[in-house]
Amino acid sequence: MVVGSGRRRGVQLTARDALALEVLAHQYGLPLDVLGAALGISPGRMSGLASRWKRAGWVRTGRIDGGATWVWPTRAQARESLDWDPGEWAPRPSVVAHVRAVGAVRLDRAGLDVARWESQRLLARQAAQAQALRGDQPVRSVDAPDGVQVLRDGRRLLVQVEETLRPREYFVRAAAPGSLLGPSGLLVDAARRARVLRCSVVVVRCHPQSLGVLTSAMEEMVARAKWSREESSPERLPAGLSWAPKSLEEIPYWRP
Repeated sequence: MVVGSGRRRGVQLTARDALALEVLAHQYGLPLDVLGAALGISPGRMSGLASRWKRAGWVRTGRIDGGATWVWPTRAQARESLDWDPGEWAPRPSVVAHVRAVGAVRLDRAGLDVARWESQRLLARQAAQAQALRGDQPVRSVDAPDGVQVLRDGRRLLVQVEETLRPREYFVRAAAPGSLLGPSGLLVDAARRARVLRCSVVVVRCHPQSLGVLTSAMEEMVARAKWSREESSPERLPAGLSWAPKSLEEIPYWRP
């Protein structure tokens, strides 16, 4: 992060500005109600703050699909906040529900402390860099978890957010008869990512009505990991993970 005390277009950059802009850059952007709650300010003051940032040329704002007003950094500001060029981004109706939910989870669990959360944007960049070092064929986009929460004791929690209703098969699916590939699904992918990212816990924040099937799927993952160790199964699921099914109902502002 670049923290300056300079002035742009008559607007002074404060430490709070720099921190909020860095969080915005990591999370792509946020609705004003989500960010205002994290900053502890009223909707009116948050609107005024976003207007001030816009006047300085640091952000853009807009109502998305007739809904909430969003604020997101310009490409130049995102590059300055992150110390790398993340490319252009603007909120679209197809992604705003997920970006809102992930941002709300991050701010509820880690606040504005950038040392306690590794964003999907950062993790995807690190994964792309690792692929390049291995000489892998470049891909258009790199899949990464929604975030890694770093606890004060140093433990790392891989976090996935699923704000839409999901069937059980989305979380874990058995392999087809005769297949050597093993099970698949979100939890299988999360377990393998957790090993790479040195996470000891997988947390999935889901739609309140999906909590039952998510809990059942996580119980299956525990059983599968135990079975694969005992039977030397080719599934090779990572062992030693803890699983935490959580409802998004606990997270303020996860949906409008």
